[in-house]
Amino acid sequence: MVQLGDSVAQPVKTFLLSCIWRMKCGQNVRFTGKTIIRSYEKGAISIGSNTVFNSCQSKNLVGLLGPTVLCACRGARITIGSNSGLSSVVINARSAVLIGDYVNIGGNVRIFDHDFHPLEWQSRRPPQNDNAIRTRTVIIEDDVFIGTNAIILKGTHLGARSIVAAGSVVMGLDVPPDSLVKGNPAVVIARRK
Repeated sequence: MVQLGDSVAQPVKTFLLSCIWRMKCGQNVRFTGKTIIRSYEKGAISIGSNTVFNSCQSKNLVGLLGPTVLCACRGARITIGSNSGLSSVVINARSAVLIGDYVNIGGNVRIFDHDFHPLEWQSRRPPQNDNAIRTRTVIIEDDVFIGTNAIILKGTHLGARSIVAAGSVVMGLDVPPDSLVKGNPAVVIARRK
């Protein structure tokens, strides 16, 4: 695990993440504010060029609640494209979270490709059976905008140029390109031409 606070200079953060933790970073990747990175055995995190992670409250007045957290569990993959912006995002992957280019992710968004715990009560009893945890890849295509405090859950596929309204909970929905989704649970409410 790596925790990088505000006192760590930006070039040093990028160096630590790309060289020491072998996280693949493109050019001009920036982390502002506290950042937590966890990449377990055979977990992989890849970030495209010109992508910005912001968890500094003074730089985003939407009301950021915590650090940026990227966690790739054993054998999992997190891929974030180029020219994207993410604010106090938490991404936790057991299989894969794939995010395209020019994606804007608002403050405090959570993206999970798994349930964290088994849903069957027998598997939650000690010793917990982690193999029973359900997981499905999350795909977020190019130019998607996700509003503040939204939650994106396992199996969700957000088509290119889609918009997720603030506070929505998207649960395994296959969203066509150019769509607006909102609600809890989120539904497609409009298609842009």
